[in-house]
Amino acid sequence: METSSQTLKNYLGKTGVIISLVVTIVSTMLLTISLLGIEFKYEAIESLCFFSLIFEFIYGVTLSFKILKNKEKYHHLIPFLFLNWFIGCFCTNIFINIFENLPVWVYVVTFLFCISNFFIYSNYKNKITTPLAYFTNGFSFLLIIYYTIYLIPFVPISTIGILALGLGFYGLVPMIVFASHSFLLVKVLPENKTNSFYFGSGFAIVVLSLIIFIIQLNRESIKMSQNSITKSFEKTNEDLPTYITISQNLKPNFCNEILLKKGIVYQSTDNFFEFRGFDNFGGKQYNERKIHNPFVNIAYFFCKELNLSADDRINILKSNFDKRLETEEQLWSGEDLITKNIKEDVKIFANNRLAYSEITMDIACDKDSWGQKEAIYSFQLPEGSVATSLSLWVNGTERKGILTTKEKAQAAYKQIVRVENRDPSLMQWKEGNKVIVRIFPVSKDLPRTFKCGFTTPLKVEKNKMIYRSLNIKGPNISGAETISRIQLVGNAKFEADKDFKLVNNFYINESRGLEDWQAVVKTNNDAFSNAFVWKDKTYQIKEIEKQDSPFTPVEIILDLNNSWTIDEIKTLLNLNNKKYFVYLNNEKQQITNANAEEIVSQFENLQYSLPPLYKLAENSLVVTKCGTFSANFEELETSNYLKKIKLGTKQRNLKVINISEELNPFWQTIKEQKYVEYLKSDLKNAVKLIHDNQFTTLKTAENLVNIEPANIAIEENPKTGQSISNGSNHIYRMYAFGKVLDEQVKIQADSLANNHYVDLAKDANIVTPISSLIVLETDADYEKNGIEKNINTLGNASINNDGAVPEPYEWMMIITALIALGWYYKKTKNQVA
Repeated sequence: METSSQTLKNYLGKTGVIISLVVTIVSTMLLTISLLGIEFKYEAIESLCFFSLIFEFIYGVTLSFKILKNKEKYHHLIPFLFLNWFIGCFCTNIFINIFENLPVWVYVVTFLFCISNFFIYSNYKNKITTPLAYFTNGFSFLLIIYYTIYLIPFVPISTIGILALGLGFYGLVPMIVFASHSFLLVKVLPENKTNSFYFGSGFAIVVLSLIIFIIQLNRESIKMSQNSITKSFEKTNEDLPTYITISQNLKPNFCNEILLKKGIVYQSTDNFFEFRGFDNFGGKQYNERKIHNPFVNIAYFFCKELNLSADDRINILKSNFDKRLETEEQLWSGEDLITKNIKEDVKIFANNRLAYSEITMDIACDKDSWGQKEAIYSFQLPEGSVATSLSLWVNGTERKGILTTKEKAQAAYKQIVRVENRDPSLMQWKEGNKVIVRIFPVSKDLPRTFKCGFTTPLKVEKNKMIYRSLNIKGPNISGAETISRIQLVGNAKFEADKDFKLVNNFYINESRGLEDWQAVVKTNNDAFSNAFVWKDKTYQIKEIEKQDSPFTPVEIILDLNNSWTIDEIKTLLNLNNKKYFVYLNNEKQQITNANAEEIVSQFENLQYSLPPLYKLAENSLVVTKCGTFSANFEELETSNYLKKIKLGTKQRNLKVINISEELNPFWQTIKEQKYVEYLKSDLKNAVKLIHDNQFTTLKTAENLVNIEPANIAIEENPKTGQSISNGSNHIYRMYAFGKVLDEQVKIQADSLANNHYVDLAKDANIVTPISSLIVLETDADYEKNGIEKNINTLGNASINNDGAVPEPYEWMMIITALIALGWYYKKTKNQVA
């Protein structure tokens, strides 16, 4: 019996094998390099597939004629012919994009099909290798069938295209391979039951997996459709967009995300036997790579239609899957960008109960690519946090951001990016205390570095203060090399769930990507003796003052969703002399111990609620339990529901108790814009307050801002001779941010008041709903766009400076003034002499 090495040696000695092997290796290398060129948008590399096509054309035509002339002599070369034909198909697809962005597994499975043919066509016999080859051939043959069916409508064009350097032939290759290979299988499989079993097993496993996947998709599709208008008799809130009911009852998972991305990310084919043109996903604003996945496309074909518009599906992706960054307006492509390096620098001011986080990032294109790119990052900030600095390196020099109105900043950014194609960076506040940072341009020859800073309150829980890292999304962050440092001002010590090591007197951690982590510091009351003095005013940290005030609600509404337990609900219902109501199918209904379980069962699929606050009686109490996601005001902007919330809620004097640690986007905005009086509590305390007819409120005053997470308040008072500035400038920044947020809703229609609070934001250099930070390339760009430099303000925050530090141009003014003063003094002295 021949050994494996002898078999291989004999095979290599057959006619045409060596030259076929050389052509295959060269063509495969050229195709691989071309695909990498597509991945990184490098057109020079992409063009290498043209040379591969030349090799394939000459080799394929020559070998095809030889096989037709003498099949017995060249039968062993048929697998080489199939493999090179498919390499030619993939190369042609680069020029004529019939299959958009095929996933890697498609190339791998096609390659495995071709490799298994070498064993089948050579009649190679081995107890392990031969069954494995037939099994591989069985599951991969389905992909050949898919190619064949998908390309049927292209047969006429492919036939005509044969005249164009034979490129059209590659549209016929799957059919030719399918017919030829099927003929062989019909001949060889009946001869060996073992081989038939393994081939059938491979085939059946894929078919079974596909059936299971289709069934699961259909289940999810039916679930979603049950909540559509035409499938349900339940009364819904007509003021809400129609897709909201589906969103509210949709628990995010892999399958329903794929359904929602149909035609937006994943290619879908409604009719395989109708000419479709080339893949086209339209111009919808969804910044995620478009994919032609055969497995998903087949499943779509057998799956029930959702009957949701693309816009509705995108809104659900935003609400339920946190895909808001993907829907940000992008002026230039950014799909091939990567984040190479991240520096995460955190300074904890334990005596202020505040922290400052400074994030520096390097963005780059790994390969040369056509056109300039725009990078977009989102920073989800902890409650109460504010963005306080932005820098962009231009020609090797750090240029710091200038704060201006959000309208001016956005107009300047669009003008420069769309028309002038030069260097800006923009930082904007978004609903839900999210910050978006844009950087332009980025290319292979122009990697960029930017830095941004955020002031964060430490969350107080009993006897500890907690710093939580920022949630950051951006271009390929997971592979970035990350270095993190944590510093503490004072003698405090910390514990972190991230491994920090003491290096050169600093606590350092090196990792990849960005991990969620937290640091814990022991609570102290030293903060209440800290203050910051700025412009004849003192900003003093005080303990937050809470007081229980009498409050007898007219009615108590339980804002139910699937996060509630029946025990929690019954704990509330067991209070004597209290009536509770729920909104079920948009109608108010009393809930009691007798009907609680029946009512709760109707909320078991509700992921989040949008209660009709504008319908509630004045002086009502709402008890809610938030989850992590919901629609936000931006998604509800055009709805009558939001209009009624804005017009008919504040005057009702509603109180809300949230018994959850979470705060979803809807309730966060309701709280921030003070549509209700909001209280975070646990169930035990909520029961006590309801029983005692009380509600906990915070002391408020014109000169006071409450920072609830840190359990502190910041009070503004005139500076006196006894005023001491022993705190960081972040105290004033937090005061200013709270003040702007407190007043922002009131001043929307008052331009004079709006300007006043923009000036406050400029003074503290904070990004708010009415102000943004922008970096432009030159001083002339600022003048051209009507943006004035911020003089005599706190300026950009810095990890190395905690007090009021002038910007570089302010230093220049100070130095110039000192020189002038010195010259004047010297001149006066000489005159006196």
